Amino acid sequence: MRGHSPKVESRIVLNQDRLKFRQALSQYATGVTVVSALKTDGSPAGLTVNSFTSVSLDPPLILWCLGLDSSAFDIFSNIDRFAVNVLTADQMDLAILFASNRKDKFTGVAWQPGIGGIPLIKGSLATFECRLETTYPGGDHIILLGRVEYYSVKEGKPLLFHNSRFQ
Repeated sequence: MRGHSPKVESRIVLNQDRLKFRQALSQYATGVTVVSALKTDGSPAGLTVNSFTSVSLDPPLILWCLGLDSSAFDIFSNIDRFAVNVLTADQMDLAILFASNRKDKFTGVAWQPGIGGIPLIKGSLATFECRLETTYPGGDHIILLGRVEYYSVKEGKPLLFHNSRFQ
Protein backbone atom coordinates (compact mmCIF):
# COMPACT_ATOMS: atom_id res chain seq x y z
CA MET A 1 0.00 0.00 0.00
CA ARG A 2 1.40 3.36 -1.02
CA GLY A 3 2.40 5.64 1.83
CA HIS A 4 2.42 2.81 4.36
CA SER A 5 5.25 3.09 6.85
CA PRO A 6 6.75 0.04 8.54
CA LYS A 7 6.38 -0.13 12.29
CA VAL A 8 9.33 1.48 14.08
CA GLU A 9 10.40 -0.58 17.10
CA SER A 10 11.71 2.30 19.19
CA ARG A 11 13.61 5.49 18.68
CA ILE A 12 16.25 6.75 21.06
CA VAL A 13 17.55 10.29 21.26
CA LEU A 14 21.21 9.95 20.28
CA ASN A 15 22.79 11.91 23.11
CA GLN A 16 20.60 10.20 25.67
CA ASP A 17 22.45 6.89 26.06
CA ARG A 18 25.91 6.03 24.67
CA LEU A 19 25.60 2.36 25.67
CA LYS A 20 22.38 1.90 23.68
CA PHE A 21 23.96 3.67 20.71
CA ARG A 22 26.95 1.31 20.91
CA GLN A 23 24.58 -1.68 21.11
CA ALA A 24 22.77 -0.48 18.01
CA LEU A 25 26.06 -0.12 16.14
CA SER A 26 27.08 -3.64 17.19
CA GLN A 27 24.25 -5.04 15.07
CA TYR A 28 26.30 -4.31 11.97
CA ALA A 29 28.62 -7.27 11.36
CA THR A 30 32.17 -6.31 10.43
CA GLY A 31 35.30 -8.12 9.45
CA VAL A 32 38.21 -8.15 11.87
CA THR A 33 41.67 -6.88 11.00
CA VAL A 34 45.00 -6.31 12.63
CA VAL A 35 46.64 -3.06 11.58
CA SER A 36 50.42 -3.31 11.79
CA ALA A 37 53.30 -0.87 11.50
CA LEU A 38 56.80 -0.30 12.78
CA LYS A 39 57.55 1.69 15.90
CA THR A 40 60.22 4.40 15.71
CA ASP A 41 62.72 1.88 17.14
CA GLY A 42 61.97 -0.52 14.24
CA SER A 43 60.06 -3.10 16.29
CA PRO A 44 56.64 -4.31 15.08
CA ALA A 45 53.39 -2.95 16.48
CA GLY A 46 49.80 -4.01 15.88
CA LEU A 47 46.25 -3.56 17.06
CA THR A 48 42.88 -5.16 16.34
CA VAL A 49 40.60 -2.96 14.25
CA ASN A 50 37.12 -3.54 12.87
CA SER A 51 36.58 0.06 11.69
CA PHE A 52 38.13 -0.67 8.29
CA THR A 53 36.61 -0.03 4.86
CA SER A 54 37.43 0.48 1.23
CA VAL A 55 37.18 4.04 -0.05
CA SER A 56 38.23 4.12 -3.70
CA LEU A 57 39.40 1.80 -6.47
CA ASP A 58 41.13 4.55 -8.44
CA PRO A 59 43.27 5.50 -6.69
CA PRO A 60 43.22 2.46 -4.39
CA LEU A 61 42.34 3.90 -0.96
CA ILE A 62 41.25 2.34 2.32
CA LEU A 63 40.60 3.79 5.76
CA TRP A 64 40.54 2.75 9.37
CA CYS A 65 39.83 4.56 12.62
CA LEU A 66 41.97 4.85 15.75
CA GLY A 67 40.54 5.85 19.12
CA LEU A 68 42.10 8.90 20.73
CA ASP A 69 42.25 6.95 23.99
CA SER A 70 43.94 3.89 22.44
CA SER A 71 47.08 2.71 24.22
CA ALA A 72 48.63 2.52 20.73
CA PHE A 73 47.64 6.06 19.76
CA ASP A 74 51.17 7.49 20.01
CA ILE A 75 52.53 4.75 17.76
CA PHE A 76 49.85 4.74 15.06
CA SER A 77 49.17 8.47 14.91
CA ASN A 78 52.80 9.03 13.84
CA ILE A 79 53.29 6.44 11.10
CA ASP A 80 53.82 6.94 7.38
CA ARG A 81 53.19 3.28 6.43
CA PHE A 82 50.91 0.57 7.73
CA ALA A 83 49.40 -2.77 6.74
CA VAL A 84 45.88 -4.05 7.23
CA ASN A 85 45.72 -7.82 7.80
CA VAL A 86 42.22 -9.27 7.30
CA LEU A 87 41.86 -12.18 9.73
CA THR A 88 40.43 -15.62 9.02
CA ALA A 89 37.84 -17.35 11.19
CA ASP A 90 40.73 -19.44 12.60
CA GLN A 91 42.65 -16.36 13.80
CA MET A 92 40.40 -15.28 16.66
CA ASP A 93 43.32 -15.76 19.07
CA LEU A 94 45.26 -13.11 17.12
CA ALA A 95 42.32 -10.70 17.30
CA ILE A 96 42.23 -11.13 21.07
CA LEU A 97 46.02 -10.82 21.39
CA PHE A 98 46.22 -7.61 19.34
CA ALA A 99 43.24 -6.13 21.21
CA SER A 100 45.16 -6.54 24.48
CA ASN A 101 47.57 -4.08 26.10
CA ARG A 102 50.41 -6.61 25.97
CA LYS A 103 53.67 -4.86 25.06
CA ASP A 104 55.30 -7.36 22.66
CA LYS A 105 52.30 -8.66 20.74
CA PHE A 106 54.35 -10.15 17.91
CA THR A 107 56.17 -12.69 20.10
CA GLY A 108 55.27 -16.11 18.70
CA VAL A 109 53.21 -14.66 15.83
CA ALA A 110 54.11 -15.82 12.31
CA TRP A 111 54.75 -12.77 10.15
CA GLN A 112 56.90 -11.59 7.30
CA PRO A 113 58.18 -8.13 6.43
CA GLY A 114 56.34 -6.12 3.82
CA ILE A 115 57.26 -2.74 2.33
CA GLY A 116 59.80 -1.05 4.57
CA GLY A 117 59.69 -3.99 7.00
CA ILE A 118 56.04 -3.53 8.01
CA PRO A 119 54.81 -6.80 9.55
CA LEU A 120 52.37 -8.85 7.48
CA ILE A 121 50.59 -11.57 9.46
CA LYS A 122 50.95 -14.94 7.77
CA GLY A 123 47.71 -16.76 7.04
CA SER A 124 45.58 -13.61 6.73
CA LEU A 125 42.78 -13.62 4.14
CA ALA A 126 44.11 -10.41 2.66
CA THR A 127 46.81 -7.89 3.39
CA PHE A 128 46.94 -4.29 2.24
CA GLU A 129 50.29 -2.51 2.41
CA CYS A 130 49.68 1.23 2.52
CA ARG A 131 51.33 4.61 2.60
CA LEU A 132 49.46 7.05 4.82
CA GLU A 133 47.68 9.53 2.56
CA THR A 134 46.17 11.77 5.25
CA THR A 135 44.30 11.80 8.55
CA TYR A 136 41.04 13.43 9.53
CA PRO A 137 39.54 14.22 12.93
CA GLY A 138 36.54 12.03 13.69
CA GLY A 139 35.06 12.78 17.11
CA ASP A 140 36.77 10.53 19.64
CA HIS A 141 38.81 8.90 16.82
CA ILE A 142 41.15 9.88 14.02
CA ILE A 143 40.50 8.54 10.54
CA LEU A 144 43.59 7.27 8.72
CA LEU A 145 43.33 7.17 4.93
CA GLY A 146 45.87 4.92 3.22
CA ARG A 147 46.91 4.47 -0.39
CA VAL A 148 47.29 0.76 -1.13
CA GLU A 149 50.64 0.01 -2.77
CA TYR A 150 50.56 -3.81 -2.59
CA TYR A 151 47.98 -6.35 -1.58
CA SER A 152 47.56 -10.12 -1.38
CA VAL A 153 44.48 -12.28 -1.10
CA LYS A 154 43.67 -15.94 -0.48
CA GLU A 155 40.55 -18.09 -0.11
CA GLY A 156 39.01 -18.71 3.29
CA LYS A 157 36.37 -17.72 5.80
CA PRO A 158 36.63 -14.32 7.52
CA LEU A 159 36.55 -13.65 11.22
CA LEU A 160 33.48 -11.53 11.93
CA PHE A 161 32.50 -9.28 14.82
CA HIS A 162 28.79 -8.91 15.56
CA ASN A 163 26.82 -7.98 18.67
CA SER A 164 30.12 -7.32 20.49
CA ARG A 165 31.30 -10.91 19.90
CA PHE A 166 33.48 -12.76 17.43
CA GLN A 167 31.46 -14.95 15.07
